Amino acid sequence: MPEPSWTVVMPVKRLGAAKSRLRGALPGVPHEELALALAADTLRAVRACPAVARVLVVTDDPRVGAAATAAGARVVADPGGGLNAAFRHGAALAGPGEAVAALTADLPALRPAELAAALRATEGVRGFVADAPGGGTVLLAVPAGVPLAPRFGPGSAGAHAAGGALPLVGDWPSLRRDVDTPPDLAAAAGLGVGPRTGALLARVAGPVRYGAGMQGTVATYDASTRSGVLLLDDGTELAFPARAFDASGLRLLRLGQRVRVERDAAGEVVRVTLPTMA
Repeated sequence: MPEPSWTVVMPVKRLGAAKSRLRGALPGVPHEELALALAADTLRAVRACPAVARVLVVTDDPRVGAAATAAGARVVADPGGGLNAAFRHGAALAGPGEAVAALTADLPALRPAELAAALRATEGVRGFVADAPGGGTVLLAVPAGVPLAPRFGPGSAGAHAAGGALPLVGDWPSLRRDVDTPPDLAAAAGLGVGPRTGALLARVAGPVRYGAGMQGTVATYDASTRSGVLLLDDGTELAFPARAFDASGLRLLRLGQRVRVERDAAGEVVRVTLPTMA
């Protein structure tokens, strides 16, 4: 049986606003470069997938648009209204005679063969692939003539299932490994990422380390997740997770507050404290 000719729709935010929880994940690497690398490596894998005939990138970012055009994708303006609106817009432009797959643009370890296998697994029904943790969605695919009806966002796997989409099950670790946080990026690196993301990781490997006495200021802090981003004294950004805040003994952090950073041998932030604390 011949492979279906899928149209893949990939929305990409403006790089300055994209992947905010990754800000500072790679010290010395501009955040926009990392966001662009994730999208570019995802697109590269999609273009190499034998089941995919066309890729439609929905974006208002000129750098993303240029990279997508160079990779052979069609670029259309983001209509506004969020991720699901962008997916619906792309699906509408694909046309009613096209099988459409909505794919997130943060899969730098994606293997073309895994994407092809997941698309084959739809077997003519509306189906979705959950992310590695299981609560989100990385892929929603529909046959020609079936509405996409995307419900991406927090809890999207459950929302898609409740909306009648079939959960697709398979051994597709690179497809399920979306990247939202620094631990996600480390997990993707363990699978093997594409060339652009790999080049950025190589820039910070080995020599980029900060000692226990490194200091900086609080650039962002989210009280609901107890995580944020520090601006270090050398001008780079460094993300810290909830466990590092929990280890500090503090109740909150204020923007602009001076802090001391403690990192383990692997370079992970393990504690954020005030400079006067032992």
